[in-house]
Formats: sequence, C-alpha cells, structure tokens
Amino acid sequence: MNITKSVTALVAATAIACAVPAIAKDKAPELSGLELQQIQSHDVEADKSIVFSSVMSVLQDAGYRIQAADLDTGLITGLGSSKGKLTYNLLTGFGKSKKTPFVSAYIEKIGPAITRIRLNFVMAKMKSTIYSSQPQDEEPILDVAVYKDAFEKLDQAVFLRQSMNAAPAAPASVPVAATTVQATVK
Repeated sequence: MNITKSVTALVAATAIACAVPAIAKDKAPELSGLELQQIQSHDVEADKSIVFSSVMSVLQDAGYRIQAADLDTGLITGLGSSKGKLTYNLLTGFGKSKKTPFVSAYIEKIGPAITRIRLNFVMAKMKSTIYSSQPQDEEPILDVAVYKDAFEKLDQAVFLRQSMNAAPAAPASVPVAATTVQATVK
C-alpha cells in the first residue's frame, strides 16, 4: 500500500512539475517602467490644448465615454462599451459579467512646442450582483500595435486641428464708406 501511495505522489509531483513551465509560458513577460513608457508614450509637436482636444476627439471616435477630463492636469479617463453576459452564483444569485475597456491619458507640455501623450489601456472584468457592481480583475493591454494605431490617429487629429488653426481667416467685410455726391447747382 505504501508503494501505491509513493507512486501516486510521484506521478502527481511529475504532473505538477510539467505544468508549472507551461503556466509560466502563458504569463506575459514583465516590462520595466522604461519599456512600458516607450510603448505608452508619444511626443507631438503641438500646443497642449490642441493635443488635449485631439485626444478627447480620438477617444470618443473609438467609442469611449469620457468620464473625466481636466486640461490643467492633462488627465482624461474614459470607459469603453461592452456587452455583458448573465451569471449565477449560489451565494449572490443572478448577476452580470462583462469585460470593459478603460483608458487613461496624461497630456503634458515638455518643451516650448512639444507635448507628450501617455495612454494606458486596461481591460477590466466587471461583475455586478444585486449587492454591488465593481471591477474584479484588471489586465493591462500591452500590445504595441494597439498603442501604435492610437498614436497614428492622434497624429492625424493633431495635424487637422493645427491646419484648421493655421488657415487664414476669411477677410472681414470692409464697410464701404458712405460717399456723398454733391451736385452743384448753377
């Protein structure tokens, strides 16, 4: 009987040892702070107010509902749309579960004509029951292509806003001076 327990323990230990490297492979590699900044940051040659307005516009075009925005601090937060699914838990009853995208943007002036944008996209698993509704798990989105696409759209929006601001204003209508014609009577 001891041999059976020993063999069972050995098989279980081997299975766990083989599963640990597989689990470790699935986990995304940890990024340093500098690597994360490189993915999430982008510098633009434009005034902070133009960049701020452009970020607001691009996020709204992408389907985010702006929750908070402040030009002075340069902070914008937004919540994306998602569909939920019905869940059931023995303790809390029926509820809803969904994955919801969140974004935060920080816009700062770093030079006379340079503004830096830092975006942070997160996918949050939201659960709601009759008792509460709150984010349960958050997973940062670290896909370089997502940030590259967002920054390309931001560059286009900034270019358009700068072009609109640089366009010459339509000449103001000049009032025609009233001229009086005096007839000479002879």
